[in-house]
Amino acid sequence: MKNLCDRLAGLIVRESAREDADIEVISYGLQGILGTAAEVGLIILSGIVLGMLKEILVMSAAFVTVRLMAGGVHFSTYNRCLASSVLIFVSAGLMVRLVALLPGFAETLYLAFGSLFTSYCIYRYSPRDNPNRLIREEELPKFRRASIITVGLMLAAVWADYLTKGTAEWYHYSLVTGLSLESFTLTDSGYLLVKYIENKLNEGGGVRNEKS
Repeated sequence: MKNLCDRLAGLIVRESAREDADIEVISYGLQGILGTAAEVGLIILSGIVLGMLKEILVMSAAFVTVRLMAGGVHFSTYNRCLASSVLIFVSAGLMVRLVALLPGFAETLYLAFGSLFTSYCIYRYSPRDNPNRLIREEELPKFRRASIITVGLMLAAVWADYLTKGTAEWYHYSLVTGLSLESFTLTDSGYLLVKYIENKLNEGGGVRNEKS
C-alpha cells in the first residue's frame, strides 16, 4: 500500500508541477484514503461471501462511529490493521449469529452485559490515543463528551426498541457487539493484547511499515 501510494504521489507531483517535498505528504494522505477503502471493501466482501453482510455493516458502523471520537489501540502496520479488522468483524459476525439462537433470558443478559461493559469503558477510558492518532490536550473534553453522548444515544435506542418489541433482533446484537469491540480497544487489556501480538509477530520476522 505504501509503495503504491508513493508511486501515485510521485505521479501527482509530476503532473501538477509541485515540489518533490510534497510527495511524502500526498502519499501519507493517499495511504489513509486508499487503505481505508481497501479495508472496508474487504470487510464487505467477507460479509457477502459468508452471508452476514447486514450484521457486519451494522457492527462496523457502530465501531467506527465511536472510534472516531473515543480512539483506541491500533496495530503498527497497515497489513496487521487490515488482517485484524477482517478477522475481528468476521468472528464477531459469527458470534452475533450464534447469540441470536439464545433463549430469551440469555439474550437479555448478553445485551445487558455488553451495554454495561461499553458504558463503563467509555466513561473510564475515553478518549484514548495511540502513536498513530494523537489527541491534543485541549481536544480531550470535546472527544470525551462526544463519545459519551453518542454511545448513550445508541444504547438508549437499542433498549427502547428491544423493550418495545419484547424480543432481541439481529441489529440489537450487532450494535451492542460493535460498541463492545470498540470499548475493548480502549482498555489496558486491549492495549496489552495488541502489544503481545505485535511482539510475537515481530519475533517471527515481521517488518514494521511506516503507515498503519
